[in-house]
Amino acid sequence: MEVPNPGSVREKGQVSGMQPCAFRPLLLSPHPMLRAPPSLLLSRSDTNRTEGMSVLGALPFMKPLHHVRSPVPQGRRHTLPASEFRSLSPEDAISVFEIEREAFISVSGECPLHLDEVRHFLTLCPELSLGWFEGGRLVAFIIGSLWDQERLTMDALTLHKPHGATVHIHVLAVHRTFRQQGKGSILMWRYLQYLRCLPYVRRAVLMCEDFLVPFYQKSGFKALGPAEITVGPLNFIEMFYPVRGHAFMRRNSGC
Repeated sequence: MEVPNPGSVREKGQVSGMQPCAFRPLLLSPHPMLRAPPSLLLSRSDTNRTEGMSVLGALPFMKPLHHVRSPVPQGRRHTLPASEFRSLSPEDAISVFEIEREAFISVSGECPLHLDEVRHFLTLCPELSLGWFEGGRLVAFIIGSLWDQERLTMDALTLHKPHGATVHIHVLAVHRTFRQQGKGSILMWRYLQYLRCLPYVRRAVLMCEDFLVPFYQKSGFKALGPAEITVGPLNFIEMFYPVRGHAFMRRNSGC
């Protein structure tokens, strides 16, 4: 549909014997009752779309006949990240110990760290811990401290040596509902990559029971032999991982 030509409308609107009267185009009438509906401009064919839009742009006072209510703004949703890795703090100690106790008591009857020892290491060296959180819930963790000797001794179970170059990994544990999903291997890989960013770390060591040796070997650990430490009837294998924190590797690791 084309926009009427004022001249042609005026000619058609003349009545015989009457003088032509001044005619204001319908589209330019400011009276609300005479305003053309938007469909008059928006329903034209594609070939006349440009013409219709130019007319519409010239009529800023035109409003739609039906007022459309804007949607009511909803309250802002606060969501937790689906998956988060971060260092642990003493406030996480209870969650850590609950996972650790369930994971180790049922298998070996001993916990690598008791609750006061968990708090102790998370206070002295929280930067050597790593927690995996799903929706704000702790699902897996690693706790480590620094050691300054080639092999682990009984003192390594409770001491943190700030000037050491070896990270002693005390415990790796996964919540029971998240096991058999590869989370332990993923967490260990991320932890070892993180250690590469620490300029003072040269290697990581841990001790584990025989049946866990293949698991840690897949992460790159190598066996050093039987550990000097025993806990009750339990014997352990000591293993190490060469962090190789050289400048070249740091430059290429995003540190």
